[in-house]
Amino acid sequence: MANFVECITDPDAAGPLWCGDRTVAVFAARPEGAAEGAGRVEGSVALLDLGADDPALRFVAVLDCAEDEILVPLLQGAADEVRKAGGTTLRWITEEDTSPGKAAVELGALESGEVYRWWRRDLPAGVPVRDTAVRQLPSEEEGVAFRIGTDDAWYDVELDDDRARLVHNREDESTADALTALTSAALHALDTDHPGLRAAEVNAAPDDDELHAALRRLGFAATSSRAVEYTLSPA
Repeated sequence: MANFVECITDPDAAGPLWCGDRTVAVFAARPEGAAEGAGRVEGSVALLDLGADDPALRFVAVLDCAEDEILVPLLQGAADEVRKAGGTTLRWITEEDTSPGKAAVELGALESGEVYRWWRRDLPAGVPVRDTAVRQLPSEEEGVAFRIGTDDAWYDVELDDDRARLVHNREDESTADALTALTSAALHALDTDHPGLRAAEVNAAPDDDELHAALRRLGFAATSSRAVEYTLSPA
């Protein structure tokens, strides 16, 4: 079914598609024939103005769309808005395998850099818990089954069928030993509280050597699945 792209600049009209105070517009794809503001949204792109002095770093897009056929016109609409506002590039992040996605190829976008790559190992892991400072923490993030870690480093754990995805964050530098203990505790919690899972995946930045070392110690291997930043010239 064909879609049309609607540009929404009213936060109330955009509803949950609006991504906070920095959002300047939302581009929503709806089926042809639906009235503006009516009908289901097939995909959306929120355009954020970061306020950077450098026009190449000012705008980013937040994607909520899985279909390249829909994503291309959404990003084209966002790029037009960037050009009118004086920006010179539009950046966005997408998850994909190593080869560029269809939308990036069709738009002529260039890869700006790898944001993170997923590492994977089979479950059950069968690892013991050694660091008593690692504990389950409260989390109100949507889609997060539980958070585990310390006050300085943690994993938000998402469960997807028979797979667990561990999204890593930390506030300070850490050591491979500390990150090994953290990851081991997360795996132990999966083994104990969520039997039946077949694999665990952890996201790691390309330059995070300490986390890479910890993951290798625990039997993880890097996959081809990654998050990539792309840059599109709106001109």
